[in-house]
Amino acid sequence: LYMVHRLVIADIEDVACLASYSRFWRQQFADHPTEKYCSALLLNHLPDGTPGSNEKYFMLSDIEPLDYELRQKLKRDMMELVLARHQFERTDRNFNRGCLYCRDLQTESRTEFLEHLYTKHFLLLGKAENLVFVDELIDAVQEKMDKLVCLFCEKIFKDRPTLKEHMRKKGHKRINPENKFYDRFFLVNYRSDRLKKTSPAAVAPKQPVPIKARDRESSPFHSEDSDSDWSDWYGEEQPTTCLFCSVAKPKIDDLKQHMKTTHSFDFDAQVIGLTFYQRVKIVNYIRRQMHVLKCVVCREDFPSNEQLQCHLREAGHYATGEQQFWDQPEFFFPTYEDDQFLCHLEDDSPDQSDDSSVVISEKVDAKVNTEAESLSLENFKLA
Repeated sequence: LYMVHRLVIADIEDVACLASYSRFWRQQFADHPTEKYCSALLLNHLPDGTPGSNEKYFMLSDIEPLDYELRQKLKRDMMELVLARHQFERTDRNFNRGCLYCRDLQTESRTEFLEHLYTKHFLLLGKAENLVFVDELIDAVQEKMDKLVCLFCEKIFKDRPTLKEHMRKKGHKRINPENKFYDRFFLVNYRSDRLKKTSPAAVAPKQPVPIKARDRESSPFHSEDSDSDWSDWYGEEQPTTCLFCSVAKPKIDDLKQHMKTTHSFDFDAQVIGLTFYQRVKIVNYIRRQMHVLKCVVCREDFPSNEQLQCHLREAGHYATGEQQFWDQPEFFFPTYEDDQFLCHLEDDSPDQSDDSSVVISEKVDAKVNTEAESLSLENFKLA
């Protein structure tokens, strides 16, 4: 595009599906002049770098409203497809694949397969609830091992015993968190939004670190110094933080009582009749609003956490907000890493049985989305 048509696409890495994006604009440019949608730039160099005189280039970016709407739609469509695949992988009980190390593995789900790799062979690929396209991830890992490549340092070895001994001694039984190839397998990287950058002083103390879409927290590894820091696989019991302030309690019942007493907010009463995933969205929505210093009800912005808390208290806006605001696909994703509040959510909606609440380590009697079974990374043209 740049060399032939002198067209530059700004922030192309944020385009969820480049093929669909290109088809749309090809049609638009066929019916309208380029200048209608693009910013024109006059430069003194040709595309090959040789000097020129007032060479005209065109930039296509989300400053153009039509481009912005297209990018947002592609992100939403991508998210819906990814979530469908993720849900299928969580509920499918027909998974059948041999272990990468031994031959005595018999599992019915991808979660059991990943747990087997970790508990029996100390091979950590990630938490099942954070992963998507698990089959492709396992294929990629197996291909590397078949080529005698270390998953972590990516060095090549002469034979399989040498490779296995190296990975065992060096603690390299995990994927390389710096390799961007693995980003596609982590659900958090499909978020359609980007968190507003906020100075540490503006956030209430003792809050967890917010998730960023493509940083090292995208992978399950948090330690740069330790080669054996796999403690987050099952996680340690941690206090749960209040949805509206920095107070944390070791027991969820005590925390809910705190919210009733301090904030006049009865969480259980607010979510009666809602499904498990709707409750997840509410928690993530409130967390997000608190993080970006915005009221959950009137959505007014505030310059500091103290002023936001004062507004919530005086206006009585300690609530969940309107459904049109929190019932959005983007709130499937947690605002904070390992949010303990999400671990205590239950599903008691009248139209679903207790067996429908998803517990990753247990068998579930949920309906499998058969259409999602055919979804794979081959369906997506990621930029």
